[in-house]
Amino acid sequence: MTYRPGHRLDIEFAVMGAKTIRRRAGVYWWSTETPHGAATVAFRSRDGMVRADGWGPGTDWAFSRLPALLGADDDPDGFRPEHRLLRRLVDRFDAVRIGATGRWYEALATSVIGQRVVRADASASREKLSRHHGTPTPVGPANPFPTPAAILRLSDHELHRMGIERSRARVLRIAATHADRLERLAEVPGPTADAWLRRLPGIGPWSAGLTTAVAGGDADAVPVGDLHMPRFITHALTGIEGGDDEMLDALEPYAGHRQRVVRLVKAAGRGPARHRPDPFRYDISRI
Repeated sequence: MTYRPGHRLDIEFAVMGAKTIRRRAGVYWWSTETPHGAATVAFRSRDGMVRADGWGPGTDWAFSRLPALLGADDDPDGFRPEHRLLRRLVDRFDAVRIGATGRWYEALATSVIGQRVVRADASASREKLSRHHGTPTPVGPANPFPTPAAILRLSDHELHRMGIERSRARVLRIAATHADRLERLAEVPGPTADAWLRRLPGIGPWSAGLTTAVAGGDADAVPVGDLHMPRFITHALTGIEGGDDEMLDALEPYAGHRQRVVRLVKAAGRGPARHRPDPFRYDISRI
């Protein structure tokens, strides 16, 4: 497939936070379970064109989602930040459009795995699940994330070996059980989807915010409850450190575009000095 966007494009910004997309040597690999089966799509941008190659029975569906994945449905025109740091960061990217994967179950399940653990451990658990229980793919760096049926077949012991303890395993199964209803959230506005997600046991504002941003392309989603982001965002925007309340106050002037600001600050890659030790890590899969 060859796609010429009708807008400026920055793939790195558009797909930021999507755990089913990996970058290797300048090529983005998207492995996903579609309504028609597994698909792996490799794509890259050159001279204003996006070239994509696909494998698997779900390739046509994945190709149809590619424009939305690259931010075609997003409208950043009203985003005119006056903050000097944000203006500088906007210039760093070719565009600040937010993409939408359209895969709500995968976005929620992968965020659940990241609850209460450090990024490296969450990433390791996702990789193990995809490698051992995802639909095998002939190409690419990883299999798709396991289907809801595959997750529901796994025992607590098997998930424990993936580094996922019983409490997160319970929430992961809840996501799998509601997978069909989750996909219907594509038809509702971001705030409505966020409220519905929070009604699920074990799903709070952090997981809901990550899910609506990645699956639905919600440009206003804020993952409240993160360990580090409130400090980073308040420091970047105000010069002082703060918690969730201070972060929300600092983001208020950017209502409608708060996810855009969150991504810009994450891309800055710098923040206040650490005042606490790194979280304790332990590999429960060896217990």
